[in-house]
Amino acid sequence: MTRSVMVALMSVMTDMPFSYDGSTPPDWVHILPHGAFPVLGGRTSLRASDLKAVIEASLQRGKIVLDENHSTDLAAPRGKPSPAMGWIEAMEARSDGLWGRVVWTKRGRAAMEDHAYRALSPVLSSLNGEVTQILRVSLTNTPDLTLTTLHSQTTNHEGCAMTYSRADLCARLGLKAEADDATIAQALDQARGSVSLHSRTAELAGLKPDASEDAILASLQAQREQITLHSTATQSLQSRLDALEQENGRIKAERFVSEAGRTKLISDDLRGTLITLHSQNAELAQSIVAGLPDAPSGQPTMGGAAGASHARADTGMAKAEAALGLTEDDLKQGGLR
Repeated sequence: MTRSVMVALMSVMTDMPFSYDGSTPPDWVHILPHGAFPVLGGRTSLRASDLKAVIEASLQRGKIVLDENHSTDLAAPRGKPSPAMGWIEAMEARSDGLWGRVVWTKRGRAAMEDHAYRALSPVLSSLNGEVTQILRVSLTNTPDLTLTTLHSQTTNHEGCAMTYSRADLCARLGLKAEADDATIAQALDQARGSVSLHSRTAELAGLKPDASEDAILASLQAQREQITLHSTATQSLQSRLDALEQENGRIKAERFVSEAGRTKLISDDLRGTLITLHSQNAELAQSIVAGLPDAPSGQPTMGGAAGASHARADTGMAKAEAALGLTEDDLKQGGLR
């Protein structure tokens, strides 16, 4: 069934039952009248017929916020603070309408004890003129018995009615007081998009959805700095690991060549080449050493100057040079020829 959505900005003053001494915030507040109440100076009206259904829909997600001057709807989309003055945790249907039990925050209690506000203004969802849900409630000093209606597109979503005066709404949206309905509706759509983006950004920053822009920016910058520090530390650690692996490889190569020199003829030149080769390809170095001639019994096997020993080591030297891809020109440039 197609639902015609009426987005209304309405201000209805409701009685706020203060304690007799005027200093203690009330536990229960009058949120919504029962039955029909006038809209647009009496030309039409909204109805609150099924209060139990309204209560069930309103509290289906838990407690609802009690803010000031509709900051949740008007300030939060701009990245401005919208602190809770209290939380409505329960509702009752009474003969004169719907009442809510408030758990006041320190900020809200202080404001009430200071008599900073005198009225309540609920934000409502409605369908075909029937109130279906209370979304939020706000403390205000600007109750307005006339209701200004903004007609938006036909949709399948419920309408949202906010008890706030048109002049104050225009001012908070940054519009001129004489702004028409279409301009206000467009500004409200932009505000809803802004608050959605703001909330998602705040969550990414690890903050509450109503965090200020400065707080979000500071948190994101701090996270970026942490990532940079972590990246730098990781690179430093990797460099140290690479150096240790290289040193460990060199030690293993030297040990291997020293052990091989006990039984094989290995000249000083070949020794250095085999150490380098073993660090890069241990299997190839082992294969070359296996093909070297055995050292005669009772003669030095490494670093010896005997011509015969050098002659027998030349074969192994040539194999190692070939394995490393060294040409005769490379050996001459390196001072090895």
